[in-house]
Amino acid sequence: MEESLWKQERVPGDVELAICRAGGGPDPVVCLHGITAQHRAFNAAARYLGPSRGLIGVDLRGRGDSDKPDSGYGLKAHAADVVRVLDHLGLESAVLAGHSMGAFVALKSALLFPERVRALVLLDGGWPRVEKSTSEELTEEEKQEAAALEEGLARAFQRLDMTFESPEAYLDFWFPDQNLKMEDLTPELADYYLYDLGEVEGGYNPKASRAAAEEDSPSVSESSPTAEEMRGVTCPVALVRASQGFFPGSDPLISDETRDVMAGSLDIRIEIRLEGANHYTMLWPEYTQIWAPRVFDPPFWAS
Repeated sequence: MEESLWKQERVPGDVELAICRAGGGPDPVVCLHGITAQHRAFNAAARYLGPSRGLIGVDLRGRGDSDKPDSGYGLKAHAADVVRVLDHLGLESAVLAGHSMGAFVALKSALLFPERVRALVLLDGGWPRVEKSTSEELTEEEKQEAAALEEGLARAFQRLDMTFESPEAYLDFWFPDQNLKMEDLTPELADYYLYDLGEVEGGYNPKASRAAAEEDSPSVSESSPTAEEMRGVTCPVALVRASQGFFPGSDPLISDETRDVMAGSLDIRIEIRLEGANHYTMLWPEYTQIWAPRVFDPPFWAS
């Protein structure tokens, strides 16, 4: 990626945050990434939307180049950080786009600070928490969904303790038996994987903090809003979901049934299902150029 695509700055505070700007629009979309990712997950969006709208990519605390305290994570902490970012940028309110865990952070921000959130773009995340009493059992579908989520997170978490001898070895983890080099990837994807790594003794280690991921994971599952609590979100919503889950051929993380529940609680103005995309590839250029224009040109929240 050319150096000019993102320009980094710091948000001061007890936990300093790294944020990056793409484009120079006065009303940028604030982008929130997944549980072990960082803002370069939105490289393709920056490519397609940055010149016209402007984007702010946030490295959530514990990820990317943001500070990584030993504790102090969870959805409320991240939502408060979103407000810090808006204050730093001088924005009274903004559109929040969140992928995966970032969608849950966006929802929590809209619930806790409704006057600061103009609209939400939920990218394969933000489904309602299902409350069960101790005497209630999960349905077979709920068991399968929980197992798929656990499997996907386990793979993402696994790499956090690993040291890779080279960036190419890191690609081997994500794309086994393909012997890929960075130059084999699109510029957007190569840049994502390079930024994801920090140099350590013996090679490279993912920047995301395991402590952050391990504290955030139960926060999402235990404190994200239920369908009833979602009714408190007053801003318009765009829902973009992949047709597959974490892995090719797997069931989607947001099923049609879950989509219907969300539609009964949120003001969903536009809903897009990306055929052929999975939870990760939906942010790649080939799919971003499908959903981004439909969401932002014209802005869905203005309809």
